[in-house]
Amino acid sequence: MKTKIAIVGSGNIGWALKQLLKKDFEINQGDIEDGFDALDISQVKDFLKGNDAVISAGPFKVNKNIAKIAAEQGIAYFDLTEDVETTDFIKNLNSKNILMPQCGLAPGAINICAASMMKDFDSVNEVLMRVGALPRFTTNEMSYYLSWSTNGLINEYCNEADAIYEGKSVKLMPLEGIEKIVIEGESFEAFNTSGGCATMCETYENQVENLSYKTIRYPGHVNHMKFLFNDLHLKKNREVLEKLFDKEVPRTKNDVIIFFVKVIGMIDGVLQEKTYLRKIYGNDKLSAIQLTTASGVCSVLKMYLDGKMKGNGFVKQESLSWQDFLENDFGKVYA
Repeated sequence: MKTKIAIVGSGNIGWALKQLLKKDFEINQGDIEDGFDALDISQVKDFLKGNDAVISAGPFKVNKNIAKIAAEQGIAYFDLTEDVETTDFIKNLNSKNILMPQCGLAPGAINICAASMMKDFDSVNEVLMRVGALPRFTTNEMSYYLSWSTNGLINEYCNEADAIYEGKSVKLMPLEGIEKIVIEGESFEAFNTSGGCATMCETYENQVENLSYKTIRYPGHVNHMKFLFNDLHLKKNREVLEKLFDKEVPRTKNDVIIFFVKVIGMIDGVLQEKTYLRKIYGNDKLSAIQLTTASGVCSVLKMYLDGKMKGNGFVKQESLSWQDFLENDFGKVYA
C-alpha cells in the first residue's frame, strides 16, 4: 500500500511536487480552484484525514491552519514558507509527529548545506548564504521576470531580514546591504531579503561572528525595487503591487538558480574559506525554480520516510545532514 501524501496548492510548485511524487506515493491534492479552501478549518480537517504527511505549497497565509490540524491529527507537516511569523506559530504547536516549515530552496536546502559546511571548521567567522532565481535572458530595465510566487517575492522584499552581526542576532532592512558578487567571472548584486536564514540566527547566536542571507539579482535590479517599494510606498499596498507584477511582469520558465555558500573560519589554526556553488537549470518538464524548490521539500520528506529524522514537533533545517539530503533521488539535484 502506497504512502499517502497530501499537497495543498496546485500552482507552479504544487504541480511540480505532484510530478516528482506521483510515481511512488498516493497523492491527494487540493487547491482553491478545485473548491478546497485551506482557510476553512473544517475543510482542512477533512482533507488531511487519512494522509501520512502533508506539504503546503499554498500561499503562506494558509499554513497556520494546515500545520495546526496536522499537529492535532499526528500527520507529518512540511511547507515552503519564508514567512517568519508563520514559522514562529508552528514552533509552538505540540505534535506527535514532525513539523517542518521553511523547506525548499531558500529557506531549506541553503540552510542544510551551510550548517553542514560549518562543521568542517574549529571556529566560524563568517557564513554567507546567497541564492538567486534568475531569468537566463532579460531585456527589461529591472533585469527580472517572474519565475515563482509573486506573493512570496513581495513578502521577502518587504519584511525585515535576520542576520548575526558580531555574534548577536540582528534585524536588517530588506533591499539594503547591497554587495557586488562575482561568480565565474559574471557580476551580480546581492541584498537583504527576509526568511532565508530560517532559524539559523537563533541556533548560532554567540557561536558565529557573522551570518547572513541575501538574494542574488542582476546589477541594477535593487534600485528599481527600492523605487517601487520605498519611494512609491507600494510596500504598504502589497495587493496593488502583487496585481501590478502579475499583470505587467512576464513569467519565464527559462531560468537558472545560483546556489552559493561561503564559510570562513579557523581549521587547525589557519584561517580558511570553503565555497559550495551550483548553477542549476530546469529540464523539459520543470523550470529551475520548480525543480530546486520541489526537490528540496521532497528530499526532506524522503529523509523523514526513511527514518533519518528523529523526534517530534518543530524541526530546524540546520539539524539535518547535507549528505543524507543529497543521497536520495530528490536531493541529488543539488549534488
